[in-house]
Amino acid sequence: MSETSVNRDLAGTCARMVAWWGPGVALILITADLGWWWRVAGWSLGLAWFGGLCLVNAARCGRLHCYFTGPFYLTMSALVVAVGFHLVSFGQQSWNLIALATLLGWILFTTIPEWIWGRYRTVRVPPSP
Repeated sequence: MSETSVNRDLAGTCARMVAWWGPGVALILITADLGWWWRVAGWSLGLAWFGGLCLVNAARCGRLHCYFTGPFYLTMSALVVAVGFHLVSFGQQSWNLIALATLLGWILFTTIPEWIWGRYRTVRVPPSP
């Protein structure tokens, strides 16, 4: 793990993690009980926020789990929109299942890749001219 990777990691410290991912978490939690459309808007935007940040973080520092969680969160955001517009239904438990799948995906995609391959991907940066 290079010092550069750690310094560039948006989730490298607790303070940075809260600052960057906190707004998405707050959006999801605040809109969880406000009704169907508020939840669709809050959860889809919150999950898209997570996915976008993860992809940016993967590019910035090579944080391995971000290569998995970025697309996962974007997919979950699209699923929330699909449920919100009644294109997909999981019955009365739709929101509980989305929340559970998001939680399980977060746990699995953040722990397993880094357990197997390490925290940061080795990124070869071309030398500056």
